[in-house]
Formats: sequence, structure tokens, C-alpha cells
Amino acid sequence: MKCIRSVEDWLENPLVGDSPPGKVKAVLVGPPCHFAITDVRNAHMEGQIGSIDIEIAMDQWNRFCTSIRDIGLDVLEIDPAPEQVDAVFTANPSLSTSDRSGRPRVILGRMNHPNRIPESEFHRSAFENYGIVCEELPAAITSWEGNGDTLRDLERPLLWCGVGPRSEIEGHLAAGEILQLDIALLKLSDPRYYHLDTALALLDGSTAAFVKEAFTEEGLHLLSAAFERLIEVDSAEAEGRLAGNMWCPDGKHVFITSGTPITSRRLEAAGFHPRELDTGEFLKSGGSVFCMRQEIRNAR
Repeated sequence: MKCIRSVEDWLENPLVGDSPPGKVKAVLVGPPCHFAITDVRNAHMEGQIGSIDIEIAMDQWNRFCTSIRDIGLDVLEIDPAPEQVDAVFTANPSLSTSDRSGRPRVILGRMNHPNRIPESEFHRSAFENYGIVCEELPAAITSWEGNGDTLRDLERPLLWCGVGPRSEIEGHLAAGEILQLDIALLKLSDPRYYHLDTALALLDGSTAAFVKEAFTEEGLHLLSAAFERLIEVDSAEAEGRLAGNMWCPDGKHVFITSGTPITSRRLEAAGFHPRELDTGEFLKSGGSVFCMRQEIRNAR
């Protein structure tokens, strides 16, 4: 397993597109019936304690799920306990992806905040009922937030890994070993972008959207070397609307929060089809469309 930290590492060890993941066939979601902001865990939550309107959140979530079904994907739901106020953000408590051989695999996360730790067991139950066995990281790893900080490259045998406040490098190394994939480390340098999925979206095998302010110069150089096309997310839309937290399940449709006209026009100019969805209640907690789903893939 290679660990790529710089553009020099990338150029010395070029990865060819010989191991794409299987296609997305379904998503795991969590209804926001208990969704609430009870403390401040990221910059977006400042001043938002107690501000969630559950009726509006449920409507926004239902519209989100309908839009996913509209492009032909199945939607599976977890059944969170009342105390699991963040369970709507299913990207974090696990990583559901494909390994180097193209087999569907799930690795359970190690959540950073105590009241989110039990969420991984809800994910285990849902995935195993679906027929996918879940695997765990070594016990010594205490913080690794799944798909929030770990993105499977859509063409190469590689994981893009965010190095920030929520995930240990050791967790990324262990995930790479389990999946038999190389890893590329990207330092998250801005607290507004506390997870990799708030600042990097892999749209197809050669295209990524990114938030410039989230990365170091070294990270930006690495992304430029790795992708033929980079689409810069508008900085104001990234900060105010979490536009970088977009999701493209099929190389064509891009789910993105509403109120992001500049970024949506850039996506359209690159040949993608933005599907704007109102995620306003979830933005208050620092999450949007990518945070609200966990992929399930077919075997390649």
C-alpha cells in the first residue's frame, strides 16, 4: 500500500485507472425525526443551538430521498434512537465502498463525539440486514469518521483521505489495508471545512470539485496533478451554503444545496446536471447532501 502525501509522491508512483469501484445502487439514510443541535462542534453550528424546525427538516429530507429515487437508486433507512440527534448524517459512522477487487465492503467508523459513537451499530444492523458484513478498525484507533473523511477514487485503486480534527491518519492507513487500496492524504487547513467531504467532491474518474480555502498549497498541487479537470467551488457558496458538500452518484447528476448559482453554473459548463435541493435546516449543523447519504455499491 502506497501512502501519497505530496505531488512528488504522486509523480513517482502514478496510479493507473485499473480498479474502478462498482456502481452505486442504493443509499443508506437516516430520518431526521430526532435531529437537533444541542452543542457546538463545528464553525457552522455557532448560534444554532435549539434552532432546528423538525417539520421543515423532515420535508427537506423527504424531498432529498425522492430526488435520489428519481434517478433510479434504492433508499434504505436506519432506525435511530431518540438520543441520536445527528443520525441523519449517515456519511460519518461508516465507509461503504468497493475494495481493490471491486467487492462491496463496509468499515465501521469511530465517531469523534461521544453521543455519535452508538450510530455505527445502527449502520452495522442496516448493512448486515442488507447482506454486507461490516468490518472494524483496530481497537487503538479512536477517531475516524468514515465517508466524511475518506473518498474512494472513481477510477484508480485509491482513497482520498482528509487529515483534520475528526480522523486519525492511523485510521486511514488501516482502511487502506482492509480495502487493499493506496491512500492520498490531504491536510484540512481551515476549521470551516472540518471533513474532507465539505471541500472535495469526486464527480467522475477525471473530475473533482474543490474548495480552495480548505487545503494547503501542497494539497492543491496534489489535486492538480491527480485530476484532469478541477472545478472550483465558489468561496462564498462554500462557506455560507456548504456547496462543496455535493454528491455525484453516477458521473452525471450532481446533488447540491440550493442557493449556489455560481457553483451550479460551473458544473453545468463542465457537462454535469446539478440538482439543487434545499438543505437549510441541515446547513445549521454543518452538513448537506453528501453528509446525508451513505452509498451502497454493486460488485464490479
